Amino acid sequence: MADTHLSKNRSISDQRMETCRSEFEPILFELIRNGEKRGWKAAEIAMALADAADDVILKLARETKSKH
Repeated sequence: MADTHLSKNRSISDQRMETCRSEFEPILFELIRNGEKRGWKAAEIAMALADAADDVILKLARETKSKH
């Protein structure tokens, strides 16, 4: 029974991530296009955005940990 519940939660989580990505990925490509217009390479922009996203994830993890 617990496996079914866990599987259902994972499915909902996967669906939310898929929906979130489909909503924000076009914005990411827009950022990359705008950066290219300013002289940056797409790979440079993508790496900078990925690094920034990592920083946000770490910050959120620290905040969550400190609340416990």
